[in-house]
Amino acid sequence: MTRHPWILVAAIAAFANQTRAADPPAEPDHVMSSSEIEHALHPEPSPSESRGLGRIHDPQPPPSINLQIPFDHDSSAITPRAEVQLQQLAKTLKEPSMAKDRFVVAGHTDAQGRADYNKQLSLRRAQAVKRFLVDKGIDGLHIEAVGYGSEHLLSPDRPEDPSNRRVQITDLRASP
Repeated sequence: MTRHPWILVAAIAAFANQTRAADPPAEPDHVMSSSEIEHALHPEPSPSESRGLGRIHDPQPPPSINLQIPFDHDSSAITPRAEVQLQQLAKTLKEPSMAKDRFVVAGHTDAQGRADYNKQLSLRRAQAVKRFLVDKGIDGLHIEAVGYGSEHLLSPDRPEDPSNRRVQITDLRASP
């Protein structure tokens, strides 16, 4: 071994490269554009809604969107990846069609840890998003931050998956 240490180094490097190549390729993160977000929060009415034929006793839930605003485990800090998506959200909320709307920013966690702690963490995540939006010029009176912990998992079949650590935006429509 002392005569050819480079063989050992080459073998370790080859194994490491082989291990990385066996991992599935990472999907690129999709950042929703401002127009995609606006369309999700202000969908076009269906033909029956526009003719007044909607059901009276079947109210539609308010439009909402799950944004890929990733958080590190046990953290409410806005990551650089999250900031890219939040820039698009801020741009959307500044649109004239959204100016009078009220929004709920709902924070979520994965199922790791205690339920009471996750609820607090998810609220801190929602508050961090609200602070970001207010810093970008959005009226804070139009944004309510709530935390649900792990009550509403995005991937219930994978409760500890990082995709569950997210923020959901719901448009409550015009402010009173």
